Amino acid sequence: MAQFLAIKAQHPDALLFYRMGDFYEMFYADAITAAPVLEIVLTHRGKSAGQPIPMAGVPVHARDAYLRKLILAGFKVAICEQMETPGLAKGPVRREVTRIITPGTLTEEPFLSARANNFLVALALPPQKGGDGPGVAALDLSTGEFQVTLAHDWAAAAVELSLLDPAEVVVPEMWEPPEPISPWLKRFTRRGEWEFHPQTGAALLRDHFGVANLDGFGIADAPACQAAAGALLAYCRETQKGALAHVTGLARTFATDSLILDDICRRNLEINQSLRDGRRESSLLGVMDSSVTAMGGRLMGQWLNRPTRQTAQILARQEGVGWLLERHRLREEVRAILGGIHDLERLLSRIALGRASPRDLGALRDTLNSLPEIGVAFAKETSVPPILGRLRGHLEGHGKLAARLTTTLTDQPPIALKDGQVIRTGFSPELDELRAMSVDGRAVLLALEEREKKATGIPSLKIRSHRSLGYTFEVTHTHRDKVPERFLAKQTMVNAVRYVTPELKESEEKILHAEEHLAELEEALFQALAAEVAQHAGALRETARAVAELDLLAAFAHNADKGGYTRPEVDDSEGIVIERGRHPVVEGTLGDKFVPNDVRLDTASHRLHLVTGPNMGGKSTFMRQVALIVLMAHTGSFVPAARARIGWCDRIFTRIGAADDLAGGRSTFMVEMTETAHILHHATSRSLVILDEIGRGTSTYDGLAIAWAVAERIHDHSRARTLFATHYHELTRLEELKSGIESHAVQVKEWNGRIVFLYTVARGVADRSYGIHVAELAGLPAPVLERAREVLAELESSDPHTGTDSEGSLPRRSRRGAPVRMSATTLEAGQGKQLSLFPETPPEPALEELRALDPNALTPLQALEALFRLKSLL
Repeated sequence: MAQFLAIKAQHPDALLFYRMGDFYEMFYADAITAAPVLEIVLTHRGKSAGQPIPMAGVPVHARDAYLRKLILAGFKVAICEQMETPGLAKGPVRREVTRIITPGTLTEEPFLSARANNFLVALALPPQKGGDGPGVAALDLSTGEFQVTLAHDWAAAAVELSLLDPAEVVVPEMWEPPEPISPWLKRFTRRGEWEFHPQTGAALLRDHFGVANLDGFGIADAPACQAAAGALLAYCRETQKGALAHVTGLARTFATDSLILDDICRRNLEINQSLRDGRRESSLLGVMDSSVTAMGGRLMGQWLNRPTRQTAQILARQEGVGWLLERHRLREEVRAILGGIHDLERLLSRIALGRASPRDLGALRDTLNSLPEIGVAFAKETSVPPILGRLRGHLEGHGKLAARLTTTLTDQPPIALKDGQVIRTGFSPELDELRAMSVDGRAVLLALEEREKKATGIPSLKIRSHRSLGYTFEVTHTHRDKVPERFLAKQTMVNAVRYVTPELKESEEKILHAEEHLAELEEALFQALAAEVAQHAGALRETARAVAELDLLAAFAHNADKGGYTRPEVDDSEGIVIERGRHPVVEGTLGDKFVPNDVRLDTASHRLHLVTGPNMGGKSTFMRQVALIVLMAHTGSFVPAARARIGWCDRIFTRIGAADDLAGGRSTFMVEMTETAHILHHATSRSLVILDEIGRGTSTYDGLAIAWAVAERIHDHSRARTLFATHYHELTRLEELKSGIESHAVQVKEWNGRIVFLYTVARGVADRSYGIHVAELAGLPAPVLERAREVLAELESSDPHTGTDSEGSLPRRSRRGAPVRMSATTLEAGQGKQLSLFPETPPEPALEELRALDPNALTPLQALEALFRLKSLL
């Protein structure tokens, strides 16, 4: 146990898988911890200090299945292998940790989602107070994607973390994270402070990339970026126990390059998963991801969660999508070819890390042999857009490597190298001889027997196998005189003598060790081939990225063709104009029944729309579809609309729905106000803001006052393009006070005492909310509905009085700047109307008399007299 304890001491934070023959064993606390997680028996082996030593083990052949359980449970595992053959070892078998597996360093397919990245992130503190913000570096070890950004502050770093959704976060040992980072505490791995020094990081990065300086990566003047990227690289080198040949570049990203979508926005817009059931299929990603490769699927997630705001890049993508949209046959041919391409990024990662199987190299060979077919398909066209020409160029130039793989590997390589039949017959004469000896050793002996029969003239000569002597020639006493001198007698029996020859012993040696030598040589040839492939890592990564981009452009064209999408105009204006827009997810369910709507937002004249209307009338769907169309336009995709013109956005903000934060001790209203405050502090005239029912989580006075003030603040200060849904119909008076505010309403139609939702949004104000009708649709008991109607009638018929300068009045300013008083009507005995912030209009005599008339009780003459009397009151 001394060896185990010594190795375990070097990895105290990991479970140690200690190789012993055909099992990985765990001892002491590791065994006690892992046994219940893996659902294996906890046993004992020997004693220490008089106490049995706990032990638990798993078979070598089933290692990955058990590792997956431990990693999903959040454990780190150190793999300790036998570094020499037990039978040849002098003393204890030498063992070493060959790899440390953590949630952020997975590379094997069973551990990963094919269409999602598995990022490992490192956070580096700003070098000094008042200087730059923190550095955030991210590496997906399974694909080689390496990026770093300099966040403005910790709130911006939290947004970056939410976008990356890292499996593991590497941080300095003694660092106490600020509040925005605290949700990621459970994923922290703490490392020594010295690993986060900018100088240490810069030196490590220069060494890894073989460069004299970091100017080419754009981080020479960003110490926090150097520290984060260097700490991440050091951690990966330690856990992988080797070089990272597939990590061939480092990209610096900037927040100003992207349309920022924080975690709240992505959740409310259901970009990655549905709010209702958490499923990917019911999200925007689920609807849009018609890619046919795993690489394209991962890139789709990146483009949707981090859309570009670079109009030149958007227009280039649109050009490629439009070109493919017009060529249905070519597009489908290309998609069919792409569908047969393997996950090149993850294949390359496993090859570079020395974990590739023979089948991985076979998949790479098949992929490289398929790529030229795409070029052949494009060659049929006289011209292609620049973006497609660039991508096609990155798919070429791998002919020699493909030929090398083809001539070296068998047609169907096995999963495991130990299964043999990896290297093609004819590639290595030595291997062919060993394989022949292994497969047909009996035939070799028979051939030798026949040769010796002819050479000696002994027709009864036989080759026999014996446990103690091995292979021997057996000759009867009758022919002893014919035995040549080169035959050495080994054993004399009653009827015969057993002999050996140098050639027979050589053949025996070859036969007995052919399997062992065959396995060793085949492994050596395979590893040499893998090393040769790894030398092409840079070019292959570019090819993988090109495959993913081409897949996405073809997918966008496929979506546009299937969904009737149009090409949006994306420009530098500050307007958003959408004609007959549709919700890309909801219309997939409703089909032709979905009702399209228009919207026109402009920071100059109508930047804030107040949207009123009944519950279930479609307000939330309408606002979300506007945000999703804007988002889709920023990816380069076509959009579900008859026409769209989108002035680029810097951020999309959403405040939708109600949810508390019990763990954080925050009420529903507190959550709502926190999210609203974030919007007010960060929105700009380039932002799109979606607000739904601000102020509903508190009293009518407070809620209406807050909603009013929020609308004013957005209109006057940030000037963001805003859709503001509300049931506070009094807010629509803002249209009279603010030039950039318009009122819009979801339309309904009353018919036979019931209402019909039309789901159209038009200029105007909704006069009712139809809440009781929605309650009826929800299944409230009839007595409750009847009582609600009675109370509503009483509230609507009560005579409110006007408060003049009460405590509840709120000072406002008109367009001319003069103070305006908005009085609050009191509730009388619990029967008052909904509180109003506006002065009540004095009763109209004509209206009062008209209300008092009973038409059924009037004669024609009385009705005529009443009409003249009412006329005189006007």
